[in-house]
Amino acid sequence: MIALLKTAERINNTSFVNNYVFQRHVFAYQVIPMEYLLHKQVLELGCGEGYSLDLLASHTAHYRAVDKKKPPAALPANASFQTCHLPYLMGIADNSYDTVICFQVIEHIRDDHALLREIKRVLKPGGRLLLTTPNKYMSLSRNPFHVREYLPSAMQALVGVHFPQATVAGIYGNNTVMSYYRENKRHFDALTRFDIFRLQYRLPAFLLKGPYTLLNNINRYFLLRKIEDVTVNIRHNDFYLQDLDQHCLDYFVTAVKEG
Repeated sequence: MIALLKTAERINNTSFVNNYVFQRHVFAYQVIPMEYLLHKQVLELGCGEGYSLDLLASHTAHYRAVDKKKPPAALPANASFQTCHLPYLMGIADNSYDTVICFQVIEHIRDDHALLREIKRVLKPGGRLLLTTPNKYMSLSRNPFHVREYLPSAMQALVGVHFPQATVAGIYGNNTVMSYYRENKRHFDALTRFDIFRLQYRLPAFLLKGPYTLLNNINRYFLLRKIEDVTVNIRHNDFYLQDLDQHCLDYFVTAVKEG
């Protein structure tokens, strides 16, 4: 029961229930070009459970992770953690990082422009921002943990305000991934079919977080039991990058701070 109440926004690889989401997140870390990491000063905003530290830190000169709370895993030797309440990066100097990673974070930040201004401030000239966030078109329902989600044109416009040298690609899934996505959507639609007054879109977010978490985790649990082979066997390389369109699962932004 406790597992069913744990927020679906912080995931790891301890349970196959969350395997689809976990592998989708891991994919983004795995496609970061090594040239943005190797011997670089790297800052990650919103490190969550900290699995990115094991994936990336060893390649960098130093890896600094920030979040509201410290991840449970031990930090690698060349990594550090700082408690930070985004969007502001208190105590982090201007022009100090070669690469900033911001995966699945900006949708939680009320002042998204402030976040991008802060990222630009701490990047060195010529430094790169790597950012992912969900595509609103592909969301199953309103997510009360998200302040907003972006349509493709809105994502491009937001990033372009702060980083004229930016590209927005899409993260997509192969047939295995999309089979899971379609079954997930069908189940979630069935669970919410009694919401005839569309309260999920009308109630304040704080009232929906508990029910959303419970329904989301119940749905993932039953999907694991129903299509166990699909759920368990999804891997990060079942996802891929491609030119942006409205059917991508996430956006993958690469932006450069002008020198």
